[in-house]
Formats: sequence, structure tokens, C-alpha cells
Amino acid sequence: MTLAQDDSASVCATEGHERREAMRAFYTAHHPKLAAFVVRRVKGKQEAEDLCQDIWRIFFNKYDHYVESYDEPVKALYPIASCRIADFWNDRRRVREVLFDGEDTTVLFHAMAPNLPAGIERRIDVERALSCLTERQREALHLHHIDRLKVAETAVLMGISPNGVKNLLKKALETLRNTTALSDYRPESTGEGERK
Repeated sequence: MTLAQDDSASVCATEGHERREAMRAFYTAHHPKLAAFVVRRVKGKQEAEDLCQDIWRIFFNKYDHYVESYDEPVKALYPIASCRIADFWNDRRRVREVLFDGEDTTVLFHAMAPNLPAGIERRIDVERALSCLTERQREALHLHHIDRLKVAETAVLMGISPNGVKNLLKKALETLRNTTALSDYRPESTGEGERK
């Protein structure tokens, strides 16, 4: 082997090591959030983990492309996850609507009114209020507040612009704040500042 070949092999080995380290760091940073995203939609821990590994395999097969094409490669991860989850349910000939469970309604309610106490009545009222929203509004709320995705990530998953997501979230929260199902949770007027 010549000196030039040794240098070339050394450079390739260094680049390969750096790439593997970058992929490992990306996986470590994003796997917990992805796993939570998948398990909410699949509900079986082993099935969710299997799906996650499949999603990572697909993602890392084109990792270099995503790094070059996206300002944040994570933007490619969740659409892959959504497709794999859809395939999962299609294989079982079932369509599963993403529902808010009791814990989710508590998280969402804290996003709307963080200072109010928890309670079963509140959960029932929030579930009634959520039924007043459109499917797209519920989806946006779930992705952003429950799955804790950024607006840009939510936009990619929903196939709309970030401003479209912001509008859905704004209208959904306005509807929830103004619905009669939640009227008992609004602060009472003190009369201060009103004209006599």
C-alpha cells in the first residue's frame, strides 16, 4: 500500500467514525420522543418498539440525504413514522383515530388554563369540549401539545404550512376557551374596571 492510499484510507475511516457518531447522537436525542409518538398510536409496547426500529432503519438508510436536504433532519423522521403507523393499521385492516386519553386531557387543559386544579369533572368537560373541534384541530392539538412536536414538525406531518398549524391551534384554543362545556372554569368577573 502506498503512502497516498494510507492517507486516503485514514481519511475515510475518520469520516466514517464521525458519521456514525453523528447518527448515534441523533438517535439518542430523538428516540424517546419518537417512541412516545409511536406508542400513543399503537398502544402495544413491543409493537411500538418494533415500529420504531423499522422507522430508524428507513431513516438511517437515507440519513446523508436528509442531512443535506433539510435544515433539520428530524423533519423527515415523523412523516416516515406516520407512514409506518398507517401501514401497521392497514395491515390489520383497522383505522385508529387518535383519541385523547385522560392524561392527555390533563396536559391539554394545563396548556389552556395552567392554574386550575385537576379533577374527574374537568376531564369529562374537556372531552366534551374537544368533541366541538374539527378533526384537524384535534390532530394539531395532539401533535403539538401532547406529542410535544414543534410547529414546523407538526406542519410536516399534517401536510400544511407552519402558519396553517398556528391558525388551527389558535382557533382550537379559542373554541375550547369559549365553549359552554368549559364555562365553569373561566375566572369570575370581579367587576373591576367596568363602567358604572
